[in-house]
Amino acid sequence: MAAGKYKFHDGEKIRLTRAAIATATAIEAGDLVAIDSGLIIKAVAASTAVAFCPDGHAANSGTSVEVTVGNDFTLKGTSDAAFAITDKGVACGIDDTTQYIDLSDTSGTDVLKVSIAEDAGVVGSTEDVVVRINVPLF
Repeated sequence: MAAGKYKFHDGEKIRLTRAAIATATAIEAGDLVAIDSGLIIKAVAASTAVAFCPDGHAANSGTSVEVTVGNDFTLKGTSDAAFAITDKGVACGIDDTTQYIDLSDTSGTDVLKVSIAEDAGVVGSTEDVVVRINVPLF
């Protein structure tokens, strides 16, 4: 999986909506997004609510992009530190540049929540950590 890119866990079904985006804004498939001045942007560590953008948006390719509605789905992503059993159920943020799951989060935004399931992550690995959006955009 590309750095920081999220993917659906277990073939989840989701609701999407089209949201306005500045035409010059590039969002990669699998990025988390936020909203600023009414327009979708790539989420950063300071983002206080997020959505998932499964297909991305190439710069100068239109004025809207599909993003998730709600948080009734789970995602797999890469974490900034090795997964530990004690990470299950933890609310955390994202890293600013890579969008990694910030298990050592100090930002306090808590936009993600680590799964409590048996397959929440592999102890000692940073790959395929399962999260739910804790603070959805909509």
